[in-house]
Amino acid sequence: MRKALVGFTLVQLALVILQFYLATFGAFERPTPAVGAEGAAIGWHAMNGTIAIPAVSLLTTIMAAIARAPGRIILLSAVPLLAAVVQIMVLFPLAGMAGATETKTNTGGLVVLGFHAIVGVAMLWAAVLAFRGAQAHDKAAPGAKTTEAV
Repeated sequence: MRKALVGFTLVQLALVILQFYLATFGAFERPTPAVGAEGAAIGWHAMNGTIAIPAVSLLTTIMAAIARAPGRIILLSAVPLLAAVVQIMVLFPLAGMAGATETKTNTGGLVVLGFHAIVGVAMLWAAVLAFRGAQAHDKAAPGAKTTEAV
């Protein structure tokens, strides 16, 4: 189970890194497609962030619990899912309340939407620490307390 946890955390980390690539991939598409246009490159970023990362994060969290990982690793495995929920349920609605819409933005909306990247960096940080913690947990003797150097 411990090796499986390392694998799950590695996949989670890869998806989070991919998310940064997909953001740039979509941001530099020219001509800029209409918001929500079918086939828009930014759609891959949205799909990865709302489907793939939360699903893998949930599975990784479950695997961490099954592998009897320390609570810190379990929590770190859940952070990408929690971050995605914060993005969808808090940041984007707050940006809307600040005046941003799908067709235009204003200063208030941009200030709020700037936190989208900060939450993404927090997601990356948690994924790295979860992977390192899973590696340490895998190397520890079964039944021994994991001494995390993360």
